[in-house]
Amino acid sequence: MKNSNRCTARKTLAMVSIALAAMTALPRAAQAHHAFAAEFDGTKPVEVKGVITKVTLTNPHSWIYVDAKDASGKITTWGFEFGAPFALAQKGLTRGTVAIGSEVTLKGFLSKNGQAFGYSTHITLPDGRTIQTGGAPDAPV
Repeated sequence: MKNSNRCTARKTLAMVSIALAAMTALPRAAQAHHAFAAEFDGTKPVEVKGVITKVTLTNPHSWIYVDAKDASGKITTWGFEFGAPFALAQKGLTRGTVAIGSEVTLKGFLSKNGQAFGYSTHITLPDGRTIQTGGAPDAPV
């Protein structure tokens, strides 16, 4: 009888510990996620054509980095935030479709601080396909 009570107490303690750990992790995850308006300017559309240098498909937001040349030939590295990897894969964007060295065109919105990063709404791949990468379905293409 005593072993049965000890086993039940251990199971209860384990379940309470797991629940507490989960509750303390949730606020951190929520803090990592941010609203579009906190970093990006919906009144400043941007379009960048460049060569992919880095792809990070992670939750809650994926990122792609491209080297783009301006009219004078100067290269600027741009970073664009995308949606979550699962949502992107459902639309046809995977690590294989955004290979390093590929030339792509990104459309979206500029960061509020004016630096070379933005929020991508669409990417046009080398084969001509355009995939929605974030934002509302009716975001400008």
